[in-house]
Amino acid sequence: MKRILGPVLAAHYLAAFTALGMPLFLPQVLAELAPSTAVGWSGVLYVLPTLCTALTASAWGRLADRYGRKRSLLRAQLGLALGFAIAGFAPSLTWLVVGLVVQGTCGGSLAAANAYLASQPQAGPLARALDWTQYSARLAMVSAPALLGLALALGPAQSLYRALAVLPLIAFALTWRLPADQPAGRTQSAGKPSTSSTHAASSSTAATTATTATAAIITPLWPALLLAQFLFCFAMVVTFPYFIPYALARGAGHDALAGLLYSLPHLVYLVVLPWWRRGDSEVWLVPGLALFAMACVWQALLHDAVTLAAARLLFGFGMLFGLRGLNRSLATVASGNGAGRLFGRFDACGKWAGVFAGAAAGALAQASGPATPFLAAALAAAAAALTVLVRFPSRRVADVATHDA
Repeated sequence: MKRILGPVLAAHYLAAFTALGMPLFLPQVLAELAPSTAVGWSGVLYVLPTLCTALTASAWGRLADRYGRKRSLLRAQLGLALGFAIAGFAPSLTWLVVGLVVQGTCGGSLAAANAYLASQPQAGPLARALDWTQYSARLAMVSAPALLGLALALGPAQSLYRALAVLPLIAFALTWRLPADQPAGRTQSAGKPSTSSTHAASSSTAATTATTATAAIITPLWPALLLAQFLFCFAMVVTFPYFIPYALARGAGHDALAGLLYSLPHLVYLVVLPWWRRGDSEVWLVPGLALFAMACVWQALLHDAVTLAAARLLFGFGMLFGLRGLNRSLATVASGNGAGRLFGRFDACGKWAGVFAGAAAGALAQASGPATPFLAAALAAAAAALTVLVRFPSRRVADVATHDA
């Protein structure tokens, strides 16, 4: 398990560190590269790679199923390195935009890593592997801003793009040594049926009923899962853009404490997940979404930093439970063929949620203050919980498994 999962997680951390760390420093890059640019360009460039990934993730997923998921993962890492190199050497704002478009269009390392893990039984249970790819992403979200903030003292902000372009290349080297998967459509070769193939055919026929029953469960689960993913991602992201001014207004005191409060939910995920080895079912999804919604309402109404810290802890546990539940439902859907396409669509759904959440956060904060996005997040999380309760055929999955056994 460690021989596969360890290198994939290390490579994903390097890619996530690269992609998630720099957007916070785009205002400094713009101030150096194009001082006369309007302030609003920072927001446009912030969301541009996400928008490009949302537009292309499904297509990359289909290509991964056809030509190989390891190749798709290598492609995502090279695309990220190329995009950052272009941005790092960009002589003008136009070339910076080109670099960000390449980064978003050719990136998508999370979906590519998850699809590759789905093709490798040696990596262990898929749901647990998905927990760990989320872990590496959260670790990057916590560590990258602090480390890159320290690195700003060493040179211009744009030079960070050039330095960070090396990290996806290291990820590429780690991934290159991993075993290749078998692309769809190449698993069988033409020829006469042998005794073993005849036996396999009879075994396949015996499993047809179970496969059909499982497909009957997955078919209604998939659109409901996409809707829950969109709503939950929207609920998380809509609270991000204006959290720092919100925390300062609630008595955080200075930027460092506000940054710590921002990171607190991700720290909950990082600390608790390694110790949580039981309860591998989607039963935690609805409680997680409910906790998340409660934490968002609490944050919208509170007035001091100590209470905010408690609300952020509750927010973190809700996020942890919700992500674990979604990962288990996603593993159920992606256990068969076409995992590249499924993970691509799932990732694209989350990216579209991020795009809409960023726009909504700006509009809500400007109209009613920085606490209002938390109310929008609570509504989205409650809608996600309702979707799970009404649309997820969880009990039928359990019934099918029992009868097929």
